[in-house]
Amino acid sequence: MTKHQSLRAAQHAVMKDIGYVQKKGKVGSGNYGYTYAGEKELINELRPVMLEHGIVMYPDTCEVVKTEDYTTSKGHRMSLFLGKRRFVFEHVESGDQAFVEVYAEAADQGDKRASKAMTLAKKYALREFFLIETGDDPDAEVSPRAKSDNIYNRALMAIESSTSVEELNDKWSSINNYQDVVWRGDQVSKLLTAVENKKEQLAGVAND
Repeated sequence: MTKHQSLRAAQHAVMKDIGYVQKKGKVGSGNYGYTYAGEKELINELRPVMLEHGIVMYPDTCEVVKTEDYTTSKGHRMSLFLGKRRFVFEHVESGDQAFVEVYAEAADQGDKRASKAMTLAKKYALREFFLIETGDDPDAEVSPRAKSDNIYNRALMAIESSTSVEELNDKWSSINNYQDVVWRGDQVSKLLTAVENKKEQLAGVAND
C-alpha cells in the first residue's frame, strides 16, 4: 500500500490513476438507445486503486425522501423511491474522513426500488468524490416517468414540425407505436390536442 499523509493526498493519487471509466452497459437502440458506465465498471476500476492508496468507503446515513405508487399506461403497477444517502470516505492511515451525500431515485414493479436507488447513490458518490468521467450520464435504471417526459417533448416537436397533413399522420402513427412508454397525467390528451391544432393550421395554409 502506498503511504500518504492525508485523505486528500490519497484522493489526489486515485484521481491521477483513474481519470475515465469506459461505458460498457447498453440500453435500448436507435434514437432512444444509449451506453452507460454502471456500478460494476466503476468498482472494477476504483477498488484496487482505492486499496493501493488506503481509502475505504462505507455507508453512513440513509433517509427516505419520497415514495409513490403509480400505474403505467399499460396497466402495470410501479413503485417509486427517492432517497438520500451519505457515504464516508476514510483514509486508513491518518483516519481522515470526508462525507458525500447524494440523492437517488428508482422505480420497480416489485420490492427492489430502494435497493436500486441505493446502488445508484453509491455510484454517484464514487463518481463525485473521485471526479470520474464517464461521458454521457444516463443510467440503466432510468425512471420510466423521466423517459416519458423526454419522449413526450420529442413527440410534441415532431408534431409541430410537420409541414403537411400526410407527414403529420405518419408521425402520429409512429408516436402511437412507441414501445414501453409511460405516459404521465394528461400527456396523451395534450398530444391529441396538438395534433388537431396542427391539422387545422395545415388545412388553413392549404386553403390560402
